[in-house]
Amino acid sequence: MAGAPDESESVMRLALSVLLVAIVLTNARAGEHDHPPQDVPIHEQFYSTWMRPDQPNQSCCNRRDCAPATAVRRHGDRWQAERNGEWLTIPPEKVERHRDSPDGRSHLCAIGLSVICFVFGAGT
Repeated sequence: MAGAPDESESVMRLALSVLLVAIVLTNARAGEHDHPPQDVPIHEQFYSTWMRPDQPNQSCCNRRDCAPATAVRRHGDRWQAERNGEWLTIPPEKVERHRDSPDGRSHLCAIGLSVICFVFGAGT
């Protein structure tokens, strides 16, 4: 039958479909951050009510944009926070000064490499 796909073409299409689904699911997961199960309610409450220090009428973020910082360091005259293996510079106007960290760790909300909000953890 002319034009009908043969078995190898069908297998190839199936393999490509499976690969495409895997890529989409991986990319969707990459935007999320791991929160220890016991911290999810604390983080969700904190993030859902966190307003931007430099624009107090706007929300900082949501659960997808926010997470505990892996590490915090002083780099020259600026602070930086590590997220997903990248160091993000924290603009001074993005630092929360009127609320404490919900769990003693530093937290940040960022879109790409742009920090929207940051709060220092205890001892930082």
